[in-house]
Amino acid sequence: MSERKVQVLRNASIVLPDRTLAGDLLLRGGWIQALTAAGQGVGEEIWDLAGRRVAPGLIDMHTHGGWGVDFAQDSVEQMLSVVPYYAQHGVTRLLLTLCPAPLPEMLDSLKRAAAACERSSAFVGIHLEGPFLAVNRRGALPAAGIQPYDPDVFDKILRAAGSHLRVMTFAPEAIPAGELRKIQSTGITLSIGHTDGVADDVTRAVRAGVRRATHLCNAMPPIHHRRPGPVIACLTEPAVRVEVIVDGCHLDDRFVDLVLTAKGIDNVLAVSDSMPLAGLGTASGTFASHEVVSDGTRACLPDGTLAGSVTPLLVALQRLGRRLDLPAHRLSRLGSTVPAQDLPVANLGRIATGTPADLIVFDQDEEAVLSTLRGGVRVDAVAEEELAEEALAEEDVSLFPDTIERVQ
Repeated sequence: MSERKVQVLRNASIVLPDRTLAGDLLLRGGWIQALTAAGQGVGEEIWDLAGRRVAPGLIDMHTHGGWGVDFAQDSVEQMLSVVPYYAQHGVTRLLLTLCPAPLPEMLDSLKRAAAACERSSAFVGIHLEGPFLAVNRRGALPAAGIQPYDPDVFDKILRAAGSHLRVMTFAPEAIPAGELRKIQSTGITLSIGHTDGVADDVTRAVRAGVRRATHLCNAMPPIHHRRPGPVIACLTEPAVRVEVIVDGCHLDDRFVDLVLTAKGIDNVLAVSDSMPLAGLGTASGTFASHEVVSDGTRACLPDGTLAGSVTPLLVALQRLGRRLDLPAHRLSRLGSTVPAQDLPVANLGRIATGTPADLIVFDQDEEAVLSTLRGGVRVDAVAEEELAEEALAEEDVSLFPDTIERVQ
């Protein structure tokens, strides 16, 4: 998209961090140049949205893959191939999430994921679950990949991932406090999860600078009124931001409501925790060295253990919004704004002047995605490996399908 051309998304219902309002969005060179009153935007190309909702692109901070692609096992080309499917469900950026595995296999996975991050701006980094976790709280993760903390192993992980390792899930009882500080000094965000620890283990980690928890409640001891454990500690430590899987299977909606009340909207981020069978309906396959079966709503191991989610993030958020009567701007904070703050990546996750044009345009029913833009380029209908955004000529860029009126 040329730096000179201004494209106007006219008569949009714009989702801001604190409200939704009618207006025009002006895009230029992949950025949001301005927000104006409805019908007042001026530019070389005008698209009349006729009141359709426009929201910030979702950022999925915990996803192992979907639509048949496994980020831990598949090639860089296969990882790139699935990006349009994420975009069709409103996700413009994501962390490639990897399971622990025997060290040589895990290092190979990290190198492939790092290469994928170099190839696509959709991938904003890597989230590694493990390998320093509690074996008896591994959930669907493979026991063979979990090991005691070893600084030499961590150094190998860091080298394999290059600069792309952004989040590492760990059990706080597994790593000494001094080592937690060293790990965080490398720029990695540590996230409490897959733990069999007690509340004091969480407190110790928080004092060492840890500020995050992975899929709260799942792969943790359940709440007990005399033994509060890590869940209560994460809820009551003001500094800790928590992931919640909002597919309706991993957490009861009433518990999500409790988490939102206890933590506040800015300390909760919604994630999919999706796995390769996500988006495929009724299907079966292998994930994290386990046989997995999905009925299209939940995926389980043969013993009934939940094995990640099969619900795309947008679908899960929409479901939660209906159940808890949450307005669009609150859902956007859960799926876009707070994840961007958590990375942290400046300017992502919100609609404002000077931010990247990462946008979801919804159909008239406000459920289906009509078009998804990343950096001002439509990405839901284009193969990722063909994008080469900086090389696209203006006439090659079509922001919307024919159902959107282009005003001459």
